[in-house]
Amino acid sequence: MARSTLSRTVCILALVAALYLALGAGFHFAWKNALDACRQVREAAGEFVEPEVFWRPIGLMFDMLYWPVYAWANIYHDGTPFATPCTH
Repeated sequence: MARSTLSRTVCILALVAALYLALGAGFHFAWKNALDACRQVREAAGEFVEPEVFWRPIGLMFDMLYWPVYAWANIYHDGTPFATPCTH
């Protein structure tokens, strides 16, 4: 009985973790697309475009882990979860 409860709990936690990371990956790629589009618009206008700070795998890791914080901050400041310098 205790073993089946433990295995069910571990299974549920694994599913929650997989869902969290999948949402994080989706957030990363959607935000990255918005940032790339904004960069192109700013470059075309002759504005300064800041370079990427983190190497892509590290940026993916940060976005997958901390996406709720980034989304909340973007919504709070710009009204959209995928805020870019173009949304200010």
